[in-house]
Amino acid sequence: MNKLWLVAKNTYQQRIRSSTFLMLTFGIPLIMIVAGAIPVLTELRAEIPTVGYVDQTGKMGAVEEIEYEDEILTLKSYPDQNAGMTDLKTGKIGGLLILPKDYFQGGIPRYRAEKQPSEKLKGALEKAVRTGMLSGAPSWQVERLEDPANFTYAAQSTGKRVSEGPAVIIRVAIPVFFAMVFVLAIFTGANQMGSVMVKEKDQRAMEMVITSISPRELVAGKVMGMTLLSMTQVAVWTLGAGTAVFLLFREDLIGHTLSIPWNALLWAGLLCVPGYFLFALVGAGLGVIAGDVTQARQLAGMLGFIGMGPLYFMGVIVNAVDGPLAVGLTLFPFTAPTIGLFRMALTEVPTWQFLTSLLILVGSLLFSIWLVARVFRATMLLYGQKLKPAEIMQVISQSGLSAAAEGKEK
Repeated sequence: MNKLWLVAKNTYQQRIRSSTFLMLTFGIPLIMIVAGAIPVLTELRAEIPTVGYVDQTGKMGAVEEIEYEDEILTLKSYPDQNAGMTDLKTGKIGGLLILPKDYFQGGIPRYRAEKQPSEKLKGALEKAVRTGMLSGAPSWQVERLEDPANFTYAAQSTGKRVSEGPAVIIRVAIPVFFAMVFVLAIFTGANQMGSVMVKEKDQRAMEMVITSISPRELVAGKVMGMTLLSMTQVAVWTLGAGTAVFLLFREDLIGHTLSIPWNALLWAGLLCVPGYFLFALVGAGLGVIAGDVTQARQLAGMLGFIGMGPLYFMGVIVNAVDGPLAVGLTLFPFTAPTIGLFRMALTEVPTWQFLTSLLILVGSLLFSIWLVARVFRATMLLYGQKLKPAEIMQVISQSGLSAAAEGKEK
C-alpha cells in the first residue's frame, strides 16, 4: 500500500506542475468569475437618472419619487410624448417611459434613452408603475403585488417540498452541474491516462521497479495520482463556479434561506468518484495496448466519446425520465454518474437504483483493476507495439498462467 501511495504522490507532483494543467485549472474559473463580476461592476457604477413618463392610459396617478434598494428615483410627468422627448434631448431627464393606451390589453411600455437601463432602474420603474396605478391604495397592496405568488412544488412519492426561486434553481442546478463537471473531468483527466501508461513503457520504468512493486500497484498508483489531480481541478472549478453564480444572482439570493440538496451532493460523490476511477482505468488499459503516445491519444478520443455518450440520450430521457432506457443507463457503469444525476434534477430517483448502480460501479472498478494489471504485466516489455483483440486475450491468459506458476514456486 505504501508503494501505491508513493507512485500516486509522484504522479500527482509531476502533473500538477504542468503549465497546461495550471492554465486549464485556474483559467476556466477565472473566466467564470470575471463573467459574473462584470454585471456587478456595471450595476455598481450605474446611476439612477431622473426619468420622465407619459401615461397615455390616463389611469396612472402622479408619482414624483420612488425609493428602491436604498436609492431614490425621481420622476416627472409629461402630457405627451413630444414634450418628454424635448427634455430628453436637452438632457433635463435621462430617460422617458411611455405607457401606451392599450397597456391593460397587453400593450408594451416603451423606454427611450441614450443608455440601456440598469437592472436597478428597471426594478424602480416597475415599482413606480405599480404605485401609480394603485394610487390611493394602501401600501401593503403595493408591496403584495411586488411578489404576487410563491409556488411550492411537492414530490408525490416522498412529499418533499421546494419553494420556487433560488431553492428550485439550486435543486435542479447542483446535480446537472456535477454531471457536466464529471464529463469535463473525463475529457481533461481520464483520457490522459493512456499517454501516462505509454510513457511508463517507453521509459522502461518497469525494469527498474519490477523487483519492488507489482503491476497492480503501479497501475493503481498511476490511476490514483491522476484521479487526485482531477479532484483538485474539480474543486477549483466548483469554487470558481460558486463564486460566479453568487455574483450573478446575489440580489436573488440575499434574504432567502437556501436549502442545500445534501442528497444530491451525497450521490454525486458516491457515483462520480468510482465512475471517474473506472474511466481512468479504461484509459490506462487503452494506453497499455497502444503502441505509442499518438495511438494512445487516438484511443482516448473513443474514451471521450463514451463519456459524452449519455448526453446523446437526454432528449429521449427527458420525455420518459423513469422509463426503461433511463433506468438501464442509470445502472450501466459508464453512464451511471451522468444519467443518474440528470434524472435527479428532474425526478425523485428511487434509492435502490442508486445503490444497485453503485454496486455495479464498484464491481466493474475492481474487475478493471485486475484486468488492466494483467495486461500491463504481460506487455511491459512490448515497446511500440499495438495489440489486437486476439493478442489481448492471449496475453491475459499467459499472464494468468505465469502468475499461477510463480505462486506454486513460492
